[in-house]
Amino acid sequence: MAENVQGGLALPTDNITEAADAARDPWQVPEWKVSGIFASHMVLQRDMPISVWGWCDHPGTVVRGTWDGETVTSSVDANGRFALTFSPRAASQAPTEMTVSSDFGTTVFTDILVGDVWLVGGQSNAEMKLAPCLEDTPEIAGDLRAELPLRLFRQTQAGAFAHKEWHEFPARDIIDPDWTWHLPDEESAKSFSAIGYYVGRMLTEALDIPIGMVMMCAGGACLRELMPVELAHRLGYEKGANVPVAGYYNTLLAPLIGLAFKGQIFFQGESEGIWLEMAKSYAEDLAEYVADERARFGIGFPFYNYQLSSYGEEGAKFFRHLHYVRDSQHRALSLIPDYYLAVTRDVGADPDAGDWAHSTHKFEPSCRITSQILAATYGIGDPADAFSPLPAEVRREGDRIILRFDFVGDGLYTPEDAPVSGFSFDGEGDTQIPAAAEIVTPDTVSVTVPEGADSARLHFCLMNIATLSRANLCGNDLPVGAFTVTVD
Repeated sequence: MAENVQGGLALPTDNITEAADAARDPWQVPEWKVSGIFASHMVLQRDMPISVWGWCDHPGTVVRGTWDGETVTSSVDANGRFALTFSPRAASQAPTEMTVSSDFGTTVFTDILVGDVWLVGGQSNAEMKLAPCLEDTPEIAGDLRAELPLRLFRQTQAGAFAHKEWHEFPARDIIDPDWTWHLPDEESAKSFSAIGYYVGRMLTEALDIPIGMVMMCAGGACLRELMPVELAHRLGYEKGANVPVAGYYNTLLAPLIGLAFKGQIFFQGESEGIWLEMAKSYAEDLAEYVADERARFGIGFPFYNYQLSSYGEEGAKFFRHLHYVRDSQHRALSLIPDYYLAVTRDVGADPDAGDWAHSTHKFEPSCRITSQILAATYGIGDPADAFSPLPAEVRREGDRIILRFDFVGDGLYTPEDAPVSGFSFDGEGDTQIPAAAEIVTPDTVSVTVPEGADSARLHFCLMNIATLSRANLCGNDLPVGAFTVTVD
């Protein structure tokens, strides 16, 4: 089955999207060019060797790079590629200049900062612009300053979709010359990823170092379109939805291979909610995706994921299996090292919002994921305060299941002390049977097994409801996310 795109999310269609019929890789070695991921105003990753690469149509040519008092050289290889490697630098907000030159061209980059670079991956809720989200943060809306030590590199789904010549082959370079580094002025900030801007800005404030945010997300992107074709085929995926398998990897991710960076934030999975099989296997697919990315970049970077939020009642019509995607995102905690999950089920689109699929409430979930980043990656703040409650121990006592949680803060609770809701067990077929539950100690819930239920697995937030309004357990001033635990 293939899909089309509506509002940045993949929707079913009867028309099958055919892969582009390309006879050969269209790449042509330029006379002289430094990769488009490098530009004036960029942030380069601190404390790591920095590779700066490009192309020259004269193999054997010597290329010289000078940056911040260091000069290095490289030769153009038989494929027309060169790569300069500079020594690691400490973070600095002092602007520097870099010159890359050969007999066939000279390129100069100015206003270079050294700090931490973060990637922003996913689909439309990752790509969603800051502009419509600023209503939640008027203090930030009135303070979009170019002087902030934050730099933005924006790629777009629209550009990647339009460049069909690169859907079948990994692009060597940034495919659109307009995709470059920008100061965080009002125009650039408002058109950048909302979650990318919010997280980047909060990191600059907490760390007092420059932060660079690089977008590589695409509205409607399925995971099989964001991963390289070899991996997609190994996982059994032969066709994409909006583009061929690997189409967005080839256009948005492949040109970045070699870039040094600190970590990645990720908001994706709505498209997999169309199919039951993909929704249930999402944890394994995501684990393969992250492992492949880490291997290709050669960096064991931390991966911070947004657990899918609510999508209005309309969501159930298009993404019938999102509850399994959320469960898979939680299950990935046991499959992916250095993987973290921020719960967002309470900050979806407002009931009367015109766009049910793209909540403008991106600040609060970004605060949550930034708290996790600061605690887990930078050692700032107590990790116990940064995470939603997670199931830790489960046991059976007669007709009840006793579930203990970690990260409960001052204790588990429900808003307005309402009865606990959101727990369920498997029923016949693909159904769920709701189960009564109560908080029995600050960190423990007792769930009663209903008649006719299969008590082998206990679920929370797995009912097929778009708004998730029936799931209300909280702790640590955060909502409990979707999960499944096996009961012995």
